[in-house]
Amino acid sequence: MTSFALLGTLFGALRWKTDEFDRTAFIALACGIAAMWFTPFGILVLGPLALIISVISPAGREEWLHFRQRRILTSIALVIILVLGAYTPVSTPKGAPAWGEPIATENPHAPAWPASEQYTWFHDGAVIGVLVERTPHTFAYYGQSASTLEIGIMLGMHEDRLRQSIEVIDDKVPVISIDANAFSLSEVETEPTHNYNGEEYSVMRFEVIRDDGFTTTIANVIVVCFPSTGGELTLLTITRPIISPRNDVFEEMLVLQYIEANE
Repeated sequence: MTSFALLGTLFGALRWKTDEFDRTAFIALACGIAAMWFTPFGILVLGPLALIISVISPAGREEWLHFRQRRILTSIALVIILVLGAYTPVSTPKGAPAWGEPIATENPHAPAWPASEQYTWFHDGAVIGVLVERTPHTFAYYGQSASTLEIGIMLGMHEDRLRQSIEVIDDKVPVISIDANAFSLSEVETEPTHNYNGEEYSVMRFEVIRDDGFTTTIANVIVVCFPSTGGELTLLTITRPIISPRNDVFEEMLVLQYIEANE
């Protein structure tokens, strides 16, 4: 839907109230929209690349001088469509039957943009979150996980989304008391992918640090990514208190339960 809206906006913006159609811009931007379906990191790569090509090409610089105003307005319109497209509803998160019913089917701390849905379970002493979210910067499968995780860390989205898990730990694990507004995430250096059931998945690990004057680790977090073509990414987040007897940092059992249930 977003791709068709981008193409329609592109054609309309370049054609509107003009007898001189900017054919070069139309072809280049249409190819860029199509390339978002298979280029790793999507617009984060294609945007700078388009600007570089325009600058180093003498013909490109000349055309920019001639069509500058219309191209700027067209680019702004495309960005607006891309941003609005990120509000498109996502699929319903699915867990594993072994986890039972979710204890929450929404996350009040999640940002409104981009669109997302999160279900939360408490099982095997851990808080399990399945988050499905839009990735407005790319529609491609490859590079979707890494780019989305890096953007989430940079903007602090992971801490906002994890606040619900901290609240659940505070409620379900009596020996741990923590203010859900006073914690921080510390990234743990680990391998970028992990093999689950013969397939590599992008992973990231964090420690949940108390930020209320004690600065102690109270839980470990692993995020496992399940990319898909079309601008929708599923993140499986498992937050386990440090007092839990299970000592598997990659949470093989829970991740395999999720994979088997969603094959």
